[in-house]
Amino acid sequence: MYTLNLNINESKEYFDKNFYNQDSSYLILSTPKELNLIKKILDIDDITFKDCMNFDENIKLDLFDNYDFLSINTFELENNKALIQEINIYLSDNFILVVVKDDNFIFKYVKNMILGNFNMEDNPTVSLFKINYLIFKSIIINGFESLEKVEDMILDIEDQMMEKVSEDQISKINYVRGITRTIVKNTRPLLYIGDRILKENIRYLKYSDVKRYNLDNLQGIDFGIDKLYNFALATRELADKLLDLYSSKVGEETNDLITKLTILTGISAPLTIITGIYGMNFKYMPFLNFTYGYPIILLLMVIIVLLGLLIFKIKKLL
Repeated sequence: MYTLNLNINESKEYFDKNFYNQDSSYLILSTPKELNLIKKILDIDDITFKDCMNFDENIKLDLFDNYDFLSINTFELENNKALIQEINIYLSDNFILVVVKDDNFIFKYVKNMILGNFNMEDNPTVSLFKINYLIFKSIIINGFESLEKVEDMILDIEDQMMEKVSEDQISKINYVRGITRTIVKNTRPLLYIGDRILKENIRYLKYSDVKRYNLDNLQGIDFGIDKLYNFALATRELADKLLDLYSSKVGEETNDLITKLTILTGISAPLTIITGIYGMNFKYMPFLNFTYGYPIILLLMVIIVLLGLLIFKIKKLL
């Protein structure tokens, strides 16, 4: 557990039961397992406490008397896999509590802020507002970065198909389509959160002295969420188009094969006619008793083949 006292700019990397004072402002970082240590100290209710203990796909924004509780899902691309994790944030008048697993990017980000990489404001309350904004901003930026990685995966598959189509590519296409659908599914609820934050006057918009500052920031966050969702939709459409490209390339290869078979048939047709004629059982036939008749016919067949290849080559069918 990590804590930062915004009044005296003091950070701690361990749990201290005497760390909390109602007259000071704090940034607190906890894992779900550590939350029980500060549950009574911060007067956390049982419902949100249970929400922090168990992962679910529900995104929430609950407004309480003592704090506002926000639960959202974030996504990261790790080893070409979409990793969905939950972030729970308590927004109080004098503290921000972030509850998240220690392998999440937000845990590392907030930890970095606590350990001295955060520019404090003169007013601790303003610092809380700023922290709230920066956390949301980090979530959005990470979303864009993850989507860019997915886009690179899609473009890589597309480049491979432009060179040569193979059967294993269809499984890659379906896999990346699954990732994009998971991302869109977990990004869409953020639109709801952004709208509620602005419309329902959450805690950090109730203070007249800093409302304008924080309102501008939250409007920027709402705009960023819209852009992130649109990017997610565009990435999903790009992934879906891979199927069309795959079908098109397979069709091209099939047409190319059919064209070659047609050319082969066209070249072999005269040969079939000649062999058919000389396969007839007649007593009197041209060249039948001619000494050089057989090699002449063979030579004629070769000339026909070469002439056919030359014609199709000139017409750029080969």
